[in-house]
Amino acid sequence: MDRNEVVLVGRLSAAPEDKPLPSGDILTKWRLIVRRPHHRNGQTMTDSVPCTTFDPEAAAFVRSLRPRDTMEIKGAFRCHVYGPTAAKIWRYEVEVSMAKEAPPDTAEQPRPSRRPRKPFPPSRTRRLGNNPEPPEGQECRRGPAPPRSPEPSGSAMARDMPDVLASIPPPRPALDLAQAG
Repeated sequence: MDRNEVVLVGRLSAAPEDKPLPSGDILTKWRLIVRRPHHRNGQTMTDSVPCTTFDPEAAAFVRSLRPRDTMEIKGAFRCHVYGPTAAKIWRYEVEVSMAKEAPPDTAEQPRPSRRPRKPFPPSRTRRLGNNPEPPEGQECRRGPAPPRSPEPSGSAMARDMPDVLASIPPPRPALDLAQAG
């Protein structure tokens, strides 16, 4: 048996928008910010879920909230396809049938504890950057620096690049076709 049921607990991202339709119905639209349980980098990741409702009670509840207020919604996942055959646009949203205040124990979920990671071993690769000194505890292996000749004038590019024009051979004289024939 197929089921299309969505239950989300999250925070209102911004004030909802009401859109009157030609049929006389009012479509209320908003976004719900939902935190993911954990992320492999230890960062907090969120999803912004577009929500809509035609239900007047759910719309009135959402309109009574301020941005960042927590709520629980129940509804169904919807996909709308727009545009010509060659350039279809797919929109996904949750069509909300019920919205209410979130239970206090799910509104502020503590982050799951994670085992601390082992530190990376010291880098043995060449570092890039402007700092000429290696970090504390690391040695830097460098070859001898090329000798620099003092130049009183010229741009930094001309000073740092070899003379490219000197390596190009001079052009050969053009062959005169009137004398050759």
